Amino acid sequence: MMKNKYSKWLLVVVIGMGVAIGGYLYYSSIAIGGTSDNGMWKANYKKNSDETVGGWIGHVQQKSGGKVKIKEVSFTDNGKTLVEHKGFTEGKSEDGSVTKLNPLSTDFYLGDPPKKEHVYKLHITWEKKGQPKTDTFLLK
Repeated sequence: MMKNKYSKWLLVVVIGMGVAIGGYLYYSSIAIGGTSDNGMWKANYKKNSDETVGGWIGHVQQKSGGKVKIKEVSFTDNGKTLVEHKGFTEGKSEDGSVTKLNPLSTDFYLGDPPKKEHVYKLHITWEKKGQPKTDTFLLK
């Protein structure tokens, strides 16, 4: 009788762990992200929660560095440029995405899911006090 009770609890624990591990693997596979070496930029590329649009969406945020002028944001897959943005203006675009300047917060790409073994990078060229700089970092 005692052995049977122990077996049921063990089965419940094993099933619970399986569900937890499965959930973790599922949710960890639906987003990639990264932060620049200087901590100024943070970006993610994740499954779009808006079912009417679908696909995956990239978003970048400025986390530090004060007021800067954004010159260009580009997103690459294995060195091939998927998208390049220049000339940012604050406001809401026709597709509903919102861009904020100082600090920057904007969507940068709407596309297909990331592929395993591919290298995704975000390149941000910005200027502060007349000094241009470029930060490049991996999204993984």
